[in-house]
Amino acid sequence: MPDDLASSVDRSRFPAPDFDVRDYARTAAGSHRDDLGLSTYRERPLSAETLRILRYVQVVERSTMTHLRTVLVTATHKDARITAFLVTWAFEKFWVADALEQILLAHEPEGTEPDRGALRTPAERTIRESVYANIVGVPMIAVHMTQGTVDEWLTQAAYTRTAELDPHPQLVATVDRLLGIKRRQLGFFEAQARFRLQESPRARKITRRRLAKTPWPIGAKAEPRSETDFYFSYLFGDAPDRLRELDSRISALPGQTGLDLLRKAARL
Repeated sequence: MPDDLASSVDRSRFPAPDFDVRDYARTAAGSHRDDLGLSTYRERPLSAETLRILRYVQVVERSTMTHLRTVLVTATHKDARITAFLVTWAFEKFWVADALEQILLAHEPEGTEPDRGALRTPAERTIRESVYANIVGVPMIAVHMTQGTVDEWLTQAAYTRTAELDPHPQLVATVDRLLGIKRRQLGFFEAQARFRLQESPRARKITRRRLAKTPWPIGAKAEPRSETDFYFSYLFGDAPDRLRELDSRISALPGQTGLDLLRKAARL
């Protein structure tokens, strides 16, 4: 775009104008294996509780492709910028899940094979979502961007609490690295969500309804409810203020006041 034309464009009229999707795709974080320091876990293993949390989070991170498959049968995929972001986001989350898998394998007997079980979304659910979302149209973009925002807030809090409860030096270093990746992802989700919710009363209404029906964290359906209960109770049972703070952030999003999504999900 010529400089004189670019300078005449009101950037405030576009969602996430300061997020460079092209640069994000070019600099996406791939494999973390060289930086995991796995030998340190043989000398000082993580606690059984930490391993259980990491296994749960790894499954949730892997569920990205299931979630993405559902999202991309809606109006969201018609926005080329969002599609480019989501494809890169899925790539980064694949490698985050791989990093967690390697940490888990470092605590298993040598030669243990990882669980490669496929994560599947029932076809009827994908079809049902597609029909509903395409009737709704463009406001579904606000739903998906807000779901991504809330999920990133929760996931970042979970990683932070995991490292606080088991401050193994190598785990802390890995968590810091992964949080840096997630903060960049959140920059896009949150800016998109705020813009789209602010612009459309209908988007605010539909998003509010969909958020209340979403299992948290996204991907929780891939695990038994007992594992989700452990995730919330272990990480936040002694720190309920963390969930209150996250619910306050959600309430500050346009039209989403008073949902208490995460405290309800935690059942604490």
